[in-house]
Amino acid sequence: MDFPCLWLGLLLPLVAALDFNYHRQEGMEAFLKTVAQNYSSVTHLHSIGKSVKETCGFLLWGGFQRNTELGF
Repeated sequence: MDFPCLWLGLLLPLVAALDFNYHRQEGMEAFLKTVAQNYSSVTHLHSIGKSVKETCGFLLWGGFQRNTELGF
């Protein structure tokens, strides 16, 4: 099985359960933390700072090379 199909198979049930309307910060943060925890071997949740309203911004990094720099 190739890599894109693996990601699609793993994340499709989670994405299908989402309601694609406006989401509150707390709900999205909980979702990202759950994905990062459930798939810790291929994901990493990285804090990218705070907004003007002092809410945390996150980046969900996915891949098999976890020991490399994020590069952004």
